Amino acid sequence: MKLEFWLDYISPLCYKQHLEIESLFKKYTFEDLELLYRSYEMIPGFIPLEDCTFYRVLSHHHVLTDDEVKMTFQDIPEQLKPVKVMDIHRLSHLAKKMDLSFEFNKQVFKTYYVEKQDISNHDVLRRVAKKVGIQASHVDEVLNTDQFMSAVEMNRENAIVKGIFEIPHLRIDGKIRLSGFHTESQILEALTMASVQYRTSDFCEGEHCARKKTR
Repeated sequence: MKLEFWLDYISPLCYKQHLEIESLFKKYTFEDLELLYRSYEMIPGFIPLEDCTFYRVLSHHHVLTDDEVKMTFQDIPEQLKPVKVMDIHRLSHLAKKMDLSFEFNKQVFKTYYVEKQDISNHDVLRRVAKKVGIQASHVDEVLNTDQFMSAVEMNRENAIVKGIFEIPHLRIDGKIRLSGFHTESQILEALTMASVQYRTSDFCEGEHCARKKTR
């Protein structure tokens, strides 16, 4: 089973969504579940100005007024500022290549939202990568080139083609969509539903076979 997660690091809702996924994985073991991270810059090529705030970024992405954003995202720390995220997205594709996506994204969100560090700073990015076991030489190769930039851009473009316009967004086996923030129990329910549907359509027990009935 495949669970896809479209995210941006400067989205507080994506951070909360990842915490729910972390909690889910602590409680349950999913032998056949593949978690795939997809880059989705809320504002492509975003470079924040000095006076840029989270409220401005979120109002732009979610098409909300300033007051609506402040009401919806009341728990954003005032000292936390939006930052350029292209490099961290590019490194996430390096982590994916090395099968370290979950650990990497967990550490990125912790570094930004808990430790309040600037994840656009290359020294910070190097420390994050080192903590999850990515070699410095591989990190520098990405940061000193445009490697994985097209992958980041294509992730977002493919999402738009699929009708995904807001994050966080989860999709299970390309069929079940969970748009917006979902709790651990809601994700588990959707995974269970997907598993039942999969078994119903692909496996047979005697004459009780969905495949036979559709032929």
